[in-house]
Amino acid sequence: MLSFKKLEKNDFECINKYLLLDTTRSCEKTGGALMMWRDFYSIKWTIFDETLIIRYDNEATPSYLLPIGKNVKGAIEALGNVTYIGVCEENLSYFSKQTAEIIPHRDNYDYIYSAEALRTFKGKSLHGKKNHLNRFKATYSYEFILDGDKNALIEFFRLIDEKQPHYDETGVAEFEETIDMVENRELFRLHTGEIRVNGKIVGASVGAQIGDTLYVHIEKADREYTGSYQAIVAEFASAFPSAEFINREDDLGEEGLRKSKLSYKPLYLLEKYIVIPH
Repeated sequence: MLSFKKLEKNDFECINKYLLLDTTRSCEKTGGALMMWRDFYSIKWTIFDETLIIRYDNEATPSYLLPIGKNVKGAIEALGNVTYIGVCEENLSYFSKQTAEIIPHRDNYDYIYSAEALRTFKGKSLHGKKNHLNRFKATYSYEFILDGDKNALIEFFRLIDEKQPHYDETGVAEFEETIDMVENRELFRLHTGEIRVNGKIVGASVGAQIGDTLYVHIEKADREYTGSYQAIVAEFASAFPSAEFINREDDLGEEGLRKSKLSYKPLYLLEKYIVIPH
């Protein structure tokens, strides 16, 4: 019988060494994302034969991420017939279509972009974004700050939380989870970026570069400043010059969010599946 423990912030180092073995670019398998949502999804974890197993206990029936580590097949066998979520196409080979139900989960697809494209907005397809960015630059004198004052960032996220509507219960919880990430950014190996106009924060991001990919977990801007979203996207991407790709996570199935993410012209959508072995 496997014994799971609640994921707590001081467990970051224990799980992160396994997460770094993942090659899918999936946002679920980053320490920042797991730490951010550890309470909302009641995340638990255990180690089986040098292999990390993550369990979500927020529903009546628990669900699991595909194990990561030395013995993935052995961990799957030890778990038995459980439901897996966020399984990327390259990992479907662990399951047989004859013995498992494999269901595409479009709402959970990650949006993967060219980092260079989001730094510059060059090209016809991003012309509109470039215009917004240029308007912002022409209108405002601003500065970009990496890893700025935490209290100021928290206050900015608080104000944005009050201004902008929430899509669902996940969005409602997002503010508290964001504050946790800002307060623990060093422990979780995260970076914050902010754009200030006359000393006032008008856009901010939270994320981390892992390998060749920058994962953007949080991205907020004050819509009263035209072009502020494009500015924080471009400046945060520019702060990580060695990143080749940017993962801006999924759209939760929300139509407005999906339209927005698609408008930045992703290189591809990282397809994910729900897998239910029989």
